[in-house]
Amino acid sequence: MPTQKDIAKRLDLSQQAVSQHMAELGIAWKTTSLDDITVAYIRKLRGAAAGHVSNDGEMDLTRERSLTERVDRELKMFTLAEKKGQLVNIEQLEPELAQMIGAFRTELTSLGDKLKTEIDALYGIDLDTHLLEEHIRDTLAQLARYDPERSGTHSPVGEGIEATGQVNDNGMGTPAAKDVEQGLG
Repeated sequence: MPTQKDIAKRLDLSQQAVSQHMAELGIAWKTTSLDDITVAYIRKLRGAAAGHVSNDGEMDLTRERSLTERVDRELKMFTLAEKKGQLVNIEQLEPELAQMIGAFRTELTSLGDKLKTEIDALYGIDLDTHLLEEHIRDTLAQLARYDPERSGTHSPVGEGIEATGQVNDNGMGTPAAKDVEQGLG
């Protein structure tokens, strides 16, 4: 039977490494032939080189390499899309959208007076602005209920906000709906 020195010489290892590898391989080196030890060691090295299992036996190296490559590819795709101007940074976009929505709401809330003036001049009637403002308020309340998290749709008209524009008790109204109502009130 071989000694650790014989095994170390055959496998080109130190004697300390021999005892560690024999324990990992589960080989009783005192009772196993030198050829069997060599074959077991070579198989272990082949498995590690092929990426089947890491040296510690816990990780599939091929799978890890594949995951790393996928992440690298996705990062490169995002970088390319950003350089092409196809990506928008949401943090930069939000303030601009909020400003645009505020301007839109302001224009809509002033629409009642503008329409009243034009209709009064064209048709010679005295139109009640509250009638126009009610329709504008309802439209703004509908827009305030828009919820992109709910499959990209919005609540049906009248759900959650009463005809007066007030948020009702079922909790469907949003703070934005209150802002709409206050902007017209």
